[in-house]
Formats: sequence, C-alpha cells, structure tokens
Amino acid sequence: MRAVSAARVEPLEKAKAEGPLGKRVASEASNVVLNGFSILKEQLADFRASDRFFKYKAGIVASWVVLSVASFAIACPASSVATGDMDARIVLSDKLDRPSITIWNESQDVWREVTITVNEQYRAAVAEVQPGAFVTITPRQLLGAGGTTAPADLRFQSLKMRSADDQADLTEDLKIEWERLRAPTRK
Repeated sequence: MRAVSAARVEPLEKAKAEGPLGKRVASEASNVVLNGFSILKEQLADFRASDRFFKYKAGIVASWVVLSVASFAIACPASSVATGDMDARIVLSDKLDRPSITIWNESQDVWREVTITVNEQYRAAVAEVQPGAFVTITPRQLLGAGGTTAPADLRFQSLKMRSADDQADLTEDLKIEWERLRAPTRK
C-alpha cells in the first residue's frame, strides 16, 4: 500500500477578479457584511449558552454604556451650540413713553464689537460688554439706512445681536418680555 497525501504540489492560483471596479467593491463589501453577520450570530449563540451571572454582568455594562451616552447627549446639546445664544438676557423698559431695552451679558466671555439690530432696520454698535455687565439701547442710539435715527416711540419687535465671535437671535425672548409687560400685576 502506498500513502496518498492531500497536499498540493503547487498552490492554487487565486482567480483575478474581473469586471468593473464597482462590482468588485460591491462583492467584497457583501463578503464583509456576510462575515460580520456570521460572527454576530456566533456571538449571540455563545451569549445564549452562557450562565445567568455573565448575562447580569453584560446587562450592567450595557446599562452603564446607555446611561453614559444619554448623559453626554443631555449635557452637550447640539442645538444651543449651533444657535449661539451668547448667554444674553434682555429686559424691556416698562415706561411706554421712553422705550429702551437692556441686554445683560450673563456669559463668562467678553463680547467684543457687538452690533445690535432692532426690527431688521435699525442698528447700534457697542465696542465691548464685560461679563456680568449690561448695555441699554434707546431709539436715540439706533441708526437706520442713511444715518437716520429711529423714531422716539419705536416698538422693539425683533432683536438680533452679533459679536466678533458669536451671534444670537433674541426675538423670542423679546416676545416673552412683551407678554410679561402686558400681564396684569398681582398684588
């Protein structure tokens, strides 16, 4: 009797993929996806076969990951970063014959080169506002097109601010202030 080996004398040549690049990439991508599903399926089968204490540990770790991600999502909201509210607080004057608006800098940053736009047509400029400080704007300080001043009885309907580093649309805050002024005072 003679022993027969299953070893090849020469290695097989790998068939070169033919066709357009897109089809070759799609073929490899489908192989990767199918292999990934196979690995996940094996891991799931191993997890089902494990004891309950391991499953408890896995549940604790999964809960910790979910809570951590949720904490980061709550602590770092993308919307306030995108809008840039400049940490400004506004207060309208309750004297209707002398309208004015006070804008408080409640941030930790100095506002530099601040431009305040009222009702989309009148502007005022302030060189800088320190943290915790405020600026008060009256119609006499607002200039319109061609250098004309705002009317003395101007009603503040929209308010936007822009600094060298940030910007804010305070129109909603302005509407809330108007509602506060209109509300009857309780004694």
